[in-house]
Amino acid sequence: GGTRLADLIERARPTMRQRACVFVVSDFISEGGWEEPLARLAERHDVVAVRLYDPLEMTMPDLGLVMLQDSETGEQLFVDTGQRGFRERFAAAAQRRETTLLDGLARAGVDTLELSTGDDLMDAILRFADLRKQRSRLANWSGQPGRGAVGAHLSTWSGVAA
Repeated sequence: GGTRLADLIERARPTMRQRACVFVVSDFISEGGWEEPLARLAERHDVVAVRLYDPLEMTMPDLGLVMLQDSETGEQLFVDTGQRGFRERFAAAAQRRETTLLDGLARAGVDTLELSTGDDLMDAILRFADLRKQRSRLANWSGQPGRGAVGAHLSTWSGVAA
């Protein structure tokens, strides 16, 4: 069967008795329903969704007739990638999947670090850590030197994506 990220998150949640920083590393291509367990996990813990993706999954090159195999189910299918209509449908489906995934992460209310297989991973991680540090400083800044935290500053922050 396919990956059931929701089940994995639900099983992990009770094992973490104290507040922790939790990194959920996945491509988030899973059966639906993982958003709610991820949001529940974030109620108690500082959760960072580390999304791994390959930009090549967004478009299908013209390779002629190829056999595709689902890595989880083993299902095989011959497709003609030389047909422009097929490539356009593939790109549209990939864009819908991308939109749904990003909407789900936003609904879960977690910070998201997107790591592309084409990126310098160390640079991406360092940029993400710097952005989180800046957001933390912003959340604790009241506009007056030496003043306490003002939570309203975070309400305009839409999250961090590197």
